Amino acid sequence: MIAIRPARLEDAATLARIYVETWRDTYAGILPDQMLVGMSDVRHAAAWTHELRGDDRFGDTLAAELPNDGIVGLATVGATRRGSDSFVDGGEIYRLYVSPAFQNRGIGRALMLASFDWMLARKLGAAMLWVVARNPSRFFYERLGGIKLGERTEHMGGTAVHEIAYGWPDLKAARERLDSLSPRAGRGLG
Repeated sequence: MIAIRPARLEDAATLARIYVETWRDTYAGILPDQMLVGMSDVRHAAAWTHELRGDDRFGDTLAAELPNDGIVGLATVGATRRGSDSFVDGGEIYRLYVSPAFQNRGIGRALMLASFDWMLARKLGAAMLWVVARNPSRFFYERLGGIKLGERTEHMGGTAVHEIAYGWPDLKAARERLDSLSPRAGRGLG
């Protein structure tokens, strides 16, 4: 049974490990090797510690936990960042990562549902996220009903990276749709 809970300060090292291993697994061949090899669990743990400790954080981090395995995934969610790349007035999923060893087990879907619930509890009626266009996981968001809102080019590790924004303009309807596609109905999504 997947449990989703708010991340705690003592989770920082585990969140950093998942973040680094997921980036290395997902972006191999997409982002520069030097960038991926240079990622450090220790540096990212310090960043997660700072983020989880800070009162000025821009959102909340949710941790996906399995009874015998501990934390296996995370999502960071908050209000939509303002700017020219904001396509909805509502919530944004800034990060969603599932440890490579635990992907395709419903954990990503559970994190999406929890992220939607977080937004709905704060009266945010729409949601969006950005994903690297060459990331094969982007199709996961399409299966969850995300519609393409726009595109942009970002620079990561000295490389131009094409990104796609996906959105759910009616978050309540999207949440209900995900419930109807539950893994118990034999239609697991993530």
